[in-house]
Amino acid sequence: MQKAELKIQNIALVGMMGVGKSTIGAMLAKALDMGFFDIDAQIELEQKTSIAEIFNTHSEEYFRMLEHEQCKKIPQIHNTVISTGGGTILNPKNTKILQENSTVIYLSANEQTLQNRLVGTTALARPLLQQSSIIQILKNRQNLYKQIAHHTITTDKKTPQDVLSQILSINISAGKSSKHRTI
Repeated sequence: MQKAELKIQNIALVGMMGVGKSTIGAMLAKALDMGFFDIDAQIELEQKTSIAEIFNTHSEEYFRMLEHEQCKKIPQIHNTVISTGGGTILNPKNTKILQENSTVIYLSANEQTLQNRLVGTTALARPLLQQSSIIQILKNRQNLYKQIAHHTITTDKKTPQDVLSQILSINISAGKSSKHRTI
């Protein structure tokens, strides 16, 4: 009799720019002794340029295609914390991949928190802020984040360590089978 291969669950962090997906993702991976896969950082590494430059040189559509190519790698990775880009959830194929291969945690923040965290961030570093306000982007995406998430953690008035502690309190092994929970 052949043993079934154990598939260890991934954890995917979704949410707006400025909520701390990359920072908290790296901390979570270290705390759980898991791998860490930052979709935006991987795109920059492979393209040998910044995301802002990709937007400027090519287009948002081109960037979203690169983002989807990274998402297609997720079914082959296990025991990994995945930090998504803020717009990863805009492609239904990406959300399907994330939901089928990860426990998805939505790191949420209100408009004021996002504005405070992004103060001083130039539009060059965050290309979508050249076209829309953070408030409009949040309004366009908030329901998508909620729909994909198995759990929601509010990051308002919390340090990355506070958010990490709350994530660690979730029964990740229950993951997809548990009811959606907001902390």
